[in-house]
Amino acid sequence: MGTKYFFGTGKINPIHPAGFVIFGTLLLTALFFKRGFCGWICPIGTVSEWEWRFGDWFLKKLPQRVSYVIRNVPTRFTAGLSLVFTPIIALLILDVITMESFKSPLFRYLTPAYILAMVLPFAIPRKIWPDKVNDILARAWKFSILAFFIQVIFIKMPIAQLEVLYTRAPFVRVADIKMLKFFVNMSGMALSVILTIFIISLINKNYWCRFFCPYGALLGIIGYASPMRITRDTGKCIDCGKCTKACAMHILVEKKKHVLTHECVACYDCVNACPVNGALDMKLVGDRKKIHYVLYAVLLVGLYVAVTNTARATGHWYTKISDAEYILRISELDQPKYLHKAGQFEME
Repeated sequence: MGTKYFFGTGKINPIHPAGFVIFGTLLLTALFFKRGFCGWICPIGTVSEWEWRFGDWFLKKLPQRVSYVIRNVPTRFTAGLSLVFTPIIALLILDVITMESFKSPLFRYLTPAYILAMVLPFAIPRKIWPDKVNDILARAWKFSILAFFIQVIFIKMPIAQLEVLYTRAPFVRVADIKMLKFFVNMSGMALSVILTIFIISLINKNYWCRFFCPYGALLGIIGYASPMRITRDTGKCIDCGKCTKACAMHILVEKKKHVLTHECVACYDCVNACPVNGALDMKLVGDRKKIHYVLYAVLLVGLYVAVTNTARATGHWYTKISDAEYILRISELDQPKYLHKAGQFEME
C-alpha cells in the first residue's frame, strides 16, 4: 500500500514510512543484485537454510530411497494444494467470484474435486507426472498470491481510497501493532501452520521461499533486469553436476550457460561447489568481470544499510502518529473498529 501511495502521490506515507522504505529497498536490491536479499539478508531465508542444512545431514544417513520419499512428499502435497487453490485465486483476480462466494454451498459440493486434486500428484506414475511437474505446480502458489496482491492493491485500489484508509481507518493506523499482536498472541491455527512449515523446511529445502513467498516472487521478476548472472564456462565445465546438487532452489545449473531465472537467490552455493576454477562464477552481463562473493555481499548489504539509514536521517522512518494517539488506540485495540473484515475497514 505504501508503494502504491508513493507512485501515486510522489510522497512517502507518514503513517507507516518504515514499511515502505524496507519494501522499496528490497525492490532496489533486486534491480541490481537479483534475489540477493533472499539469499543474504532475509531472516526467514536464513532460518530456512539452517534448517535444511541440518535436515540434509540427517537425511544423508538414511537409505537413498527413503530419503527421496521424505524429501518429495511435501512438494507433492503442496502441488496438490496448488491445484485446489491457484484456480480459486485466479477466479478471485478475474472477479468471477468474490469472498462472499465462499459461503455458497457450491464449494462444499466440490469437495470430491478437491480430494482428487490432492491425490493426483501421489497417484499418477512419475513417467507420466514427473517430479518437475509437481515442482512447477507447487511454485505457482507464490505467483498466484503475488498476482492477487497486485490486482487488489495496485490495480483496483485508487489513490483516494488509500488516503482515506491512512487517515480514517483505525485498523490501518495501528497495522504495525496488530501485526505484533498476531505473533505475540498467536491463534492455534496460525501456530499450527507456522510449525508445519518449520518442520517441513527441515526435509524440503527452502520450502517457504520456493513455494509460498510472494515477496521472493516479485524480487525474482525484477531480478531479470539485474546486470549480474551466474555464468557457466562450457569450455571449462566438466559436467560433474555438483552445482545443481548444491542449489537449494533446485535449479539445473549444470544445464545453463547463464542462470537467468527468477528462482536464483544468488547464494553462491553452486559457485562454491564447483571444483574447477573459473568454470562457474557470478559475472556482469556479457561474460565480463567476475564478482567475488565477498564483494557481492558487501555491495548488497551496503546498499540496504545505506538506503534504510538515509531514510532514518531524513525523517522518513518513524511514524507521525503521536505517542498519545498510540496509547489511546492500544487501550481500545479490542474494539470492533480495529477488526479487518475480508478487506473491509471501519472508518472514523
